[in-house]
Amino acid sequence: MTLRRIALTYAILTLLPASASAAQLTLLAHPQPGRVEVRVAEDDPWGQRPARAEDSAAVNVLRTLSQLLPNPLAGVPVRCTPERGETVNTQTDDRGHAACTLPPGAGAVRVEVPGAGAQAAPDWQLNRAAHLTVTDLDDTVIVTGVRQGGAARILRQNALTRPVFPGVQALLQAEAARGPMVYLSNSPEGLGAPLQELLGTRGFPAGPLLLRDFPSVSGAQHKGQALDTLARQTGATFTLLGDSGERDPEIYAAFVRAWPGRVERILIRDVVSGERHAEVERLLGGLGVAWEWLPGAQP
Repeated sequence: MTLRRIALTYAILTLLPASASAAQLTLLAHPQPGRVEVRVAEDDPWGQRPARAEDSAAVNVLRTLSQLLPNPLAGVPVRCTPERGETVNTQTDDRGHAACTLPPGAGAVRVEVPGAGAQAAPDWQLNRAAHLTVTDLDDTVIVTGVRQGGAARILRQNALTRPVFPGVQALLQAEAARGPMVYLSNSPEGLGAPLQELLGTRGFPAGPLLLRDFPSVSGAQHKGQALDTLARQTGATFTLLGDSGERDPEIYAAFVRAWPGRVERILIRDVVSGERHAEVERLLGGLGVAWEWLPGAQP
């Protein structure tokens, strides 16, 4: 079955009657401590289907499309109850999004909406960290090949079959021993569930997953704003991981210039050769910050 036929099948399935009461609650991590963002959509069995290594490409595409293209529920009451402090009540907007802002130190937050099971938003304690490691995912941790048709591969694969770079789990576990790990990706919010499943099942350290509000926010804007927010919330030093295939070197260089003395080290996955390789070396070599290449050989 071609991807076009699979997409058409999914489009037809989304027109079928859905449960009137069931809802799907998704927690969206935010770099600001105390801010809990959520998305509420109609419950979709495809989106909740666990990944299996033997799943066909068709099943993987249907699951991913369900997660990427949910039917949002507007006007849904959202209740956020922190470990410490008062409960915050709000409701979803036309996009199915809502946010609860709580004071620092509120701890983990229990989030409840009608028709869905309650979930707990962790307190990652980013504002109290002495060191933060911030890493990109696609072509830095996960072998994607964004410039070589990687989007289609993402649809066909799942959390158990997407390849990761050799040794990257050990590298991030060593970094996590120094302080919190933050995953900062330009992937759309709808890919949060499969990415969380991949990180959780493949031995990566726990940490908030900051995804992009696509297409409202550009990739550079998303990453730059998230880094600035993290820097404002804490006096931590940073280790930054990215790849040469997109704009990570430029974003990290701008962050170094905006926050002098805050970046300890930059690691860049070497996935593009030629002029781009030399361009990255010139850019990062002039910053006065320790940096190095990570090998780009695919497993």
